[in-house]
Amino acid sequence: MKKVSSRTVIWVAILGLACPLKAVEQKQRSLEGLIAAAEAIVAVEILSTDYTATPADGPVVAIAKVLKVIKGPFRKGVRLRFTETAWVGPTYRKGEYRILFLEQAKSAEVPGTTNWRILSHLYAKENFFIEEHAIPGLSLESLDAFLHESW
Repeated sequence: MKKVSSRTVIWVAILGLACPLKAVEQKQRSLEGLIAAAEAIVAVEILSTDYTATPADGPVVAIAKVLKVIKGPFRKGVRLRFTETAWVGPTYRKGEYRILFLEQAKSAEVPGTTNWRILSHLYAKENFFIEEHAIPGLSLESLDAFLHESW
């Protein structure tokens, strides 16, 4: 049997294990920090989407009805207009129920369209769907527990 050098073991760890584990660890930390990083968190029903700007690398603009406020300045029943960058490959569809992690958009980003966008955070680009019947039980604590358990 051929003896394996410690140098080989280190390279295997770096190339084969360390990179994927590091990515998972970063994703876990990012999801765990998502609540703190978001200026607003809401459960919504997607009412409409506008993808006309996405072929030119512009954002998708969506309108949603706020069904539950977890964090931030919104009220239940308000219509919320938000954006998400095109490079993410937005997948919003009318009638979906989602949890949105939002931040205030810079006014120059999309003039005249919206003040809110999906949190511009590497791992905030996950699709957070929720069943309509689960929305009343959604809380900051249950969302935090879900994010800690998910990854």
